[in-house]
Amino acid sequence: MYNVFMYIKKVIKRNKNSSKKYEYLHLVENIRTENGPRQRLILNLGKIDIPKEKYKELANYIEAVLTGQQELFSNDPVIEELAVKAAGRIKKNLTADTSINKNEDTGTENAENYIPANLNTVSFSETRTLGAEFVCHEIWKHLGFNKIMLESGIPETVLPIVESLVVGRLISPGSERHTHYWAENLSALYELSTPPPRRSLNSFYRAGDRVFSIKDALEQHLSVKAKELFDLPEKILLMDLTNTYFEGEMLSNSKAKRGHSKEKRTDCKLLTLALIIDEHGFPKYSRLYPGNQSEFKTFKEMIESLIELRPELSQDRTVIIDRGIASNENIEYLKELGIHYIVVSRGKHNYFPSEDMNVIKEDEKRGIKIEVKRHESAEEIHLLCRSTKRIGKESGIRSRQENIFLERLQYIKDGLKSKNRTKVYEKILERIGKLKGKYPKAAKLYDVKVTISKKKNQKQKFLTENIIWTRCQEKYDNAIEREGCYLLKTDLKTFSDKEIWETYTMLTRVESAFKSMKSFLGARPNFHQREDRADTHMFISVLAYHVLHTIEFKLRQKDDYRQWSTIRDVLSSHTMASVTFDVMHENKKKKYHLRTSGIPEPAHKQIYDNLGISPNKIKRHQLII
Repeated sequence: MYNVFMYIKKVIKRNKNSSKKYEYLHLVENIRTENGPRQRLILNLGKIDIPKEKYKELANYIEAVLTGQQELFSNDPVIEELAVKAAGRIKKNLTADTSINKNEDTGTENAENYIPANLNTVSFSETRTLGAEFVCHEIWKHLGFNKIMLESGIPETVLPIVESLVVGRLISPGSERHTHYWAENLSALYELSTPPPRRSLNSFYRAGDRVFSIKDALEQHLSVKAKELFDLPEKILLMDLTNTYFEGEMLSNSKAKRGHSKEKRTDCKLLTLALIIDEHGFPKYSRLYPGNQSEFKTFKEMIESLIELRPELSQDRTVIIDRGIASNENIEYLKELGIHYIVVSRGKHNYFPSEDMNVIKEDEKRGIKIEVKRHESAEEIHLLCRSTKRIGKESGIRSRQENIFLERLQYIKDGLKSKNRTKVYEKILERIGKLKGKYPKAAKLYDVKVTISKKKNQKQKFLTENIIWTRCQEKYDNAIEREGCYLLKTDLKTFSDKEIWETYTMLTRVESAFKSMKSFLGARPNFHQREDRADTHMFISVLAYHVLHTIEFKLRQKDDYRQWSTIRDVLSSHTMASVTFDVMHENKKKKYHLRTSGIPEPAHKQIYDNLGISPNKIKRHQLII
């Protein structure tokens, strides 16, 4: 129980080694002791810039918040905000040793738990989201994040901030400033773990710096932990690259370069992320490169770094890479290491589909049909694959480009007979060249000739007489015949055609990881101007993906195939709040503050059960004033 009568006084402290003075505001109360009246510190308010005449107003408002009478006091929004924050800190300090575990409380017939309450005074306040935070917090413990960080030298007081950075990226992705606001004002995450003693915005930046300094140790730990938890075979490694764009000039970031943006952001500088995952989608290693990094140049560095961290992954493993990385040099490098490979052939090949192709997958309802034809050589198997869905996609692209290409050619040709339209030979050639560059799939199928008029204009420039185009029928037939086809190369001669194809399609799991990081985990855009902070921002998204994929993987084991975005939305309605009400006891009114979580609804309970976690672990706190 706590009797409230408080006021504010200014405290001045001096530095022993200098004449500098520091001013703080203390919230204190007068108490009676054997030695007479004394002042007792309730809360250090820190350095607050308000005039002295507002001290009493602030103290009264803090008291009003604690007793549920704040509507009677100040209308000053600054005083109100300061009072609410201070009262919240007081409640947390007072309830630190009075937590009530739900398991112990529910079902216990204790007379002290039954009290006469005034129902007209019941109110709710400080509502915070809890469901998604609880799931992420349990998975965080499951993966052993805190243990490896402590072993790597990160102080225990920093761990809650690192967790809020990662979990915040899963629940409310944004900048460190946004995550700081979310953790302090919107989320109940700190109530599930130990609140950090320092919670300034700068502490979030410093915590990010610390966690990035142990990047390799963290990734090695998480890779081994996932293998142990889920008994992963780790026989297959999938690698791909993506990039994310920056906002700003990025003059202090040497990695920020202009390149081919996968989001078509030609106006922004880029940063490239390379990722290696296993056949079940669990990340093994990540690395950041400049935005203009060529894909095939990063491969050797990634494999060497991964083997250095996990030497056992170089033995009897298969690497799957897409055509962007599948250079002859990289394939020869894998052969030297004794690592098997499945890659998509780069460039043209001399194989054509035929009627005797083997059907390895067919789904009439979804319109899916996969046909393959095997070609064996002394060293490799070449597997020609044709997909009906891919035929439709490539045919649509080719038809669209062809129609536009021919329409624009006709437009240029019609201009030769129209007034005020260009007819200069050099200009016509330039326009046709640009047209071919814009629509290459159609341009290679047509032969375009431009004839010059014998006449000259007044400036002695040659004019265009005519534009003639003809379809290259042999090229056209070959292009249509090869639509939907791609060639897989592998040294796994014991694999069947179906096993080769199904193993290659696992590469979509890397694409899914990139999609999750960009769509759900705030990997883009990147607002940091400094290189180290930009790298940290991306690495936090990678750590968040470890948590995300573990959640989704555990749910899939229970036949729940929902994505994290859906799970997050469902759990958003499970919250924590403070219930306040008045109780009369021995002719004295007492104010009860009960901090508790809501009862999980069936939709929440289903997710918790599938993940094997219990919301009964969530503690409730009680305070009497």
